[in-house]
Amino acid sequence: MLTSRMQDTLSHDAAHTLAGGGAGALRGPLSEHTLRGAFASGLDSASVAAGVTGMVAGALVLVLVRTPRAVTDTAQAPAKRAAASRA
Repeated sequence: MLTSRMQDTLSHDAAHTLAGGGAGALRGPLSEHTLRGAFASGLDSASVAAGVTGMVAGALVLVLVRTPRAVTDTAQAPAKRAAASRA
């Protein structure tokens, strides 16, 4: 994700070198502004993808995980009604 977005500004090899921490090797042929812009662009897209994934995961948790409902025992219900009517 990071390198694919960097390839909009840099070549394929330069994007992989920058993502791998080789910015020092690229400072000669490329300007500092170009390297920083390409890295920021790649990092932005990776952050947005992570945020969207987190939001979707949170929504799925809210939809799929339910609290247990109170269990009513229907066999004891008539006995409780009879006891309540005698009182």
